[in-house]
Amino acid sequence: MVGLKYKLISAFKYARKSTDHDSPYFESLLAETVARYSRVDLVCGDSGFLSRGNCDLVAGVGGVPRFYPKKNSLLCSRGSRAWRKMLEELSLDPQKWLEDYHKRSNTEGCFSTLKRDNPLPLRKQLDERKQQEVFTRACNLNIKRLCYLNYLEDINARETWHK
Repeated sequence: MVGLKYKLISAFKYARKSTDHDSPYFESLLAETVARYSRVDLVCGDSGFLSRGNCDLVAGVGGVPRFYPKKNSLLCSRGSRAWRKMLEELSLDPQKWLEDYHKRSNTEGCFSTLKRDNPLPLRKQLDERKQQEVFTRACNLNIKRLCYLNYLEDINARETWHK
């Protein structure tokens, strides 16, 4: 997960298999992000994260879910108010909804930077060490981004990191 304002990695999870889907990791990533940030206003994700449960999780922490719907998505809430509200907002004001949703391009930019800075695959063999290597790469990206913010936007990196 990547924050929208400063584009810092707020949470990450190493998937042990390359075939693992992202959606099962969403709950733990959201909990980690909520622990780091004072509030979560908006959570955007592609259709891989689309589920009523994930919409409820986001609404439960005070955020607004923006998961791109699949073509067969229905308004049936099946007990999820957040799901229905998200899809109703899409149908009532699609331009505003898509404006919110496309803020997720920040995460794509972050992942692109990670791949560009680390073109080689993970070098470690053991899962625990792979996890550590991924953590180190995420920390390096955040440090680099904080240095840019300190210089370009006159933001004190030490104060920003501890908020």
